[in-house]
Amino acid sequence: MFSSIVTILSYKAQLKSIILFICRPKRIYNSGMIKLHQMNCVNKKLFICFVTLSIFSSALFFSYNILNLSYAASDDENDDVKGDNKQKGTMELKIKLNLNNIGQNAKTIKVISYVNGEAKEVYIDLAKEKSQATNNILIKTLQYDKSNDISSIGVKDQYFVCGYVSNDGIQKTQNIQNTEIPVFDCDEGNIVSTDKNSAKLFFALNKYNEAVNFNKLNSNPDNTAKEVKLHAKIPLYDKTDEVDQINVVGMVRGEYEVKTINAKEELQNLDDKSGKDILDIPFIFNRNTELGQVQVGDMFFICVTGEELAPPEHSHCEKRLVKSFDSGNQVYARKDSFFK
Repeated sequence: MFSSIVTILSYKAQLKSIILFICRPKRIYNSGMIKLHQMNCVNKKLFICFVTLSIFSSALFFSYNILNLSYAASDDENDDVKGDNKQKGTMELKIKLNLNNIGQNAKTIKVISYVNGEAKEVYIDLAKEKSQATNNILIKTLQYDKSNDISSIGVKDQYFVCGYVSNDGIQKTQNIQNTEIPVFDCDEGNIVSTDKNSAKLFFALNKYNEAVNFNKLNSNPDNTAKEVKLHAKIPLYDKTDEVDQINVVGMVRGEYEVKTINAKEELQNLDDKSGKDILDIPFIFNRNTELGQVQVGDMFFICVTGEELAPPEHSHCEKRLVKSFDSGNQVYARKDSFFK
């Protein structure tokens, strides 16, 4: 824009020089003083023709520059928008919840999701939001950054989404002592697109039924444990040279924690150098949650995310059932044929 203005001013100066060359000023003296200036044109017809042509060309030149400036401003604006999209690109996760299978007394659903090293939680007040459902199918959409300080989303990366139903509403305290496993469902899978993905909850209750059955066969009502311990085993024998920062998440009954680990430093500090470069990341949760007391049979998730973990994936998740409050519960977050 500045260069265009300079061009216009330069053109104006050249026009003035030509006019002064064709028409020279003539001074008229009165009593020794200049009374006025008068233009003395060499050729008046030539002067009139030149002035007309100059006005027309000036208008044309000015219009061209204004139009050019408009296009330039438009291009700059478009470049800014593209830059913003690159910086703020997000992946959409559409979660479909089937309200037909959660019971008539359901009041609240707590949704926990994990994608690309980031965990989110959403509380759904059914008294307010059930009216938004179509055929009793409610849709919630979450947005995740395509890239962050830990990793970038890639096709085949793994994620999970879990929903927990409360018949009494969510209480923001950790003193609920009921020993039942609440109605819940989880959906885990692989990213199929870096732009849009979907998950389904409560279309089937297989995971809930598995948890309830395991609880009936293995629970100990006399267990007074106050904590539940999870151990994330992270085998990195194939990534020891390139691995850097990783995120590890532990989640049980809607309670979660994301830990950022300097994997390279942790590998160097391992005491057992004869092992297979396996990190052990512990998680300790209060057994009492806002959804009731964690029980044997509750499902938990462990995930690990890191840019250098691919291939095969930036994020890998595994799920298990809580089996013990004494010895803890472990799972290998990067499961393969060597780790079960």
